[in-house]
Amino acid sequence: MATPKLLADDDRFRIIEWTIEPGDAIELHTHEHDYAVIGIEASTMWAVLPDGSELEVPIVPGEGYTRRAGATHRMENRGDVRVVFTEVEAKASTAP
Repeated sequence: MATPKLLADDDRFRIIEWTIEPGDAIELHTHEHDYAVIGIEASTMWAVLPDGSELEVPIVPGEGYTRRAGATHRMENRGDVRVVFTEVEAKASTAP
């Protein structure tokens, strides 16, 4: 199983550092909030979508990507090095 480390959690953001060891996964889940992923260690993970399709997701240290709420997937580490990234969920906007 993947290991989450909660770094911060308030009414606006949740920040989690994820570690997925080789052969492990983050089980199927749906993101309730918009989110960003920032790479910590170089690796590759696989997003397995509910319809069975798959996406290869490179993790590059210091680089990131964003996704909208509603994304549903299982994240797998099929490689021989661990996957480490930080996920930032935007829970609420402070805009008027």
